[in-house]
Amino acid sequence: MKPRFLIAALGLAYASHSATTYAQAFLSDPRLVEGRGVKAGDFELHPGIAAEGGYDSNYFQRSGEITTRPDQTGTRQLDINEPRIDVWRLRLTPSFSFVSRGARAGEEGGGPLPALTLSGRLAASFNALFAADSQYSDQVKNQDNVSALAGLALGIFPGRTWGGDLSADYNRVIEASNDPDTNNAYRRDVVRGGAGISWRPGGGLFSWRFGYQAYATLFEAGDFTNLNNIRHSLQLAGSWKFLPRTALIYRGNVSWLEYTASNAPRTLGDGQTFDSQIGINGLISNYFGFLGMIGWAGSFYEPLEGPAQNYDSLIGQAQLTWYPSPQRQLPRGEAPVGLSSVALGYTRNFGASYLGTYFQRDRGYLATTYFFGERFVLNINGGLSHITRPASFFGPVPPQANVQSPEADENRIDATAFLEYRITGSVGVNATFRYDTMLEHHVYAFGPPPTPGGDDLYFQRYQVFLGVRWFL
Repeated sequence: MKPRFLIAALGLAYASHSATTYAQAFLSDPRLVEGRGVKAGDFELHPGIAAEGGYDSNYFQRSGEITTRPDQTGTRQLDINEPRIDVWRLRLTPSFSFVSRGARAGEEGGGPLPALTLSGRLAASFNALFAADSQYSDQVKNQDNVSALAGLALGIFPGRTWGGDLSADYNRVIEASNDPDTNNAYRRDVVRGGAGISWRPGGGLFSWRFGYQAYATLFEAGDFTNLNNIRHSLQLAGSWKFLPRTALIYRGNVSWLEYTASNAPRTLGDGQTFDSQIGINGLISNYFGFLGMIGWAGSFYEPLEGPAQNYDSLIGQAQLTWYPSPQRQLPRGEAPVGLSSVALGYTRNFGASYLGTYFQRDRGYLATTYFFGERFVLNINGGLSHITRPASFFGPVPPQANVQSPEADENRIDATAFLEYRITGSVGVNATFRYDTMLEHHVYAFGPPPTPGGDDLYFQRYQVFLGVRWFL
């Protein structure tokens, strides 16, 4: 596979807000990664370290050994040979987080509200890979690498009528493309910074926040640096608690996306997006909560070549949550106050894509976090996604002569399960299972005829890890 054609492999990853696709399950949820902590003056400290070993059935997310398959346009047969490569994996992950006036300070009570609160986190994960089949040792031996994340958040006059916030995050994402050549690895650095002003009259019964965020996505491999981009967003969010356990909520965003490289793909193009949603978040009873949002979103992408293709449709979310322990107040920030919850929901959203200008995703999901017997922690998150993307093009008009793929629908399954047994309050042994698959074969040609070859985005992959970790 030639590097300039690896744009097709990027259909596996979207230009979405999240850059933690394959991060450890416990890192994505502070309720799991942090223990009781250690007090140090006004700060609460949470160090930890985890070691895991496991098996990955398809590290490069390849479609398998296929000789010929029709492309998406149905006009020609393409030669494809992408044998799956399974590996043994070792991960070592130190982490550290801190917060001023954390949960322990709240338990001890007393004192006026602070003028400032500060929180932060650091984590790094060293990944070592070993080919399960010796014939692929050369492709795997150079894949060892380190992912990392860091973040700081400053709260200004929290709980007061007027307040503000500042935040900054960095995430180094290690992800292979379906070409084992490390020069074509899908490694990227995501940097985010933001600020906001909040108004909370009436003791928080009514609140509004106006904010700004900037995201920079920088690819490390030379063959992908043409996708480097910056996104600026203006955000508006509000809530009105018109009943003791029910609130009307609103979210709105306007964003500007800019590809910064001089050789950026001319068929993608810069553009603007907007989305606006209104809904209700409430407790139906002490044990059940409901979140419902509905709104509209649109995009205004302006490619330099090829037709402009833009999103213009409904977006929204519906979620029913069961709390095994009764909740007598609205969850803070739309997240459960207690550790245990079971949520069943549906979302419809859209985002920028590197394969076609945008994607639309309809996803039904189940998310469970359960702490029982004061020893076991169970976290399950999975869903079925239906993804629609517009036609993609090789280059200039007329598009009918340069279609890489017509409008396509994809169906994907993702599932992650994390189970941990707490030997003590700060030591746990755990097991993680992750499964991902695309249910159809979608073959994208590398170029207009007579260019040979193509890329089949179908894949099936599961990962299993056993580990131990220490945390405070």
